[in-house]
Amino acid sequence: MNCLLVVEDQPSDIKVAVDAARSAGIPVIESHTTLRGAQEYLEKGLRGEVPLPDGIVLDLDLGHESGFELLRFWHSTPRIKAIPILVWSILGQEQKEICGLFKVTGFVSKWEGATAFREALDKLRAGN
Repeated sequence: MNCLLVVEDQPSDIKVAVDAARSAGIPVIESHTTLRGAQEYLEKGLRGEVPLPDGIVLDLDLGHESGFELLRFWHSTPRIKAIPILVWSILGQEQKEICGLFKVTGFVSKWEGATAFREALDKLRAGN
């Protein structure tokens, strides 16, 4: 994995994700705090203006925005859906079930901590 897209609105959680990605040897980490910014980045990737990421980390609770909107875009766009996605959120069982319906690659709750996030990121990188 050479490029990871992180979609997260909390600076402390961005730091956890970036630190974990760097320690995993991922050289390029693109982070966006809004759905619009993340979707525009992915659309540029589809047009070949920037490289598409090799993986996506998505928080479902982005303040006034819902990560489910980006999840819908991911699910409905074949070239984007081919990118493994790790949902990393404070939300609970109902959201995990919805993620299952979308067939996300992985889900880890933020309350599980940085170690669980790193393990989930390693699985995402390994394609599990």
